[in-house]
Amino acid sequence: IRYIQIDGVNGIMAFIKLVDHINKIVLYILAILLAIMSILVFMQVLVRSFFVTLSIPWAEEYARYLMIWSIFLGAGVATRKAKLISIDMFVNAIPKHLGQTLKYLSHIITIVFMAIIFVIGISWAKFGLNEFSPATNLPKIYVYLSLSSGAFLMIINTIALLIETIVNKQDI
Repeated sequence: IRYIQIDGVNGIMAFIKLVDHINKIVLYILAILLAIMSILVFMQVLVRSFFVTLSIPWAEEYARYLMIWSIFLGAGVATRKAKLISIDMFVNAIPKHLGQTLKYLSHIITIVFMAIIFVIGISWAKFGLNEFSPATNLPKIYVYLSLSSGAFLMIINTIALLIETIVNKQDI
């Protein structure tokens, strides 16, 4: 990336490539998180099936936290390709130009909303420095940072999506 001139279209394309590279890394992280979560849940089910009175509370807690991280990171990556759930019945019912304008407006509102979520997530993370999980005594900052991380990913992916659709003159 250091060899790319940051001017005009080259800078925009560099940003999009950077976001796509970040998404690729996040997808690998997601695969690892989901694999670990699946192993933990499977282990918990096996232990409960064979040893009725035995439980592994830390496995359940870690699985829950891994699921939270997976949701926020996955939502951030899904934003890049506009794969999140949307209700576009109204957008499709109005004239195409007006519908496009409404889509861009909704994405801008989403960026503002995610910026608010990012700030809230940071304040929760600060609060999480002094709060610990019951079974593992893990500082809750590690869980609360998922909110800001997901919001940040959604912001940069929404911006990349908007830029790409404008540059390529595509529909969102």
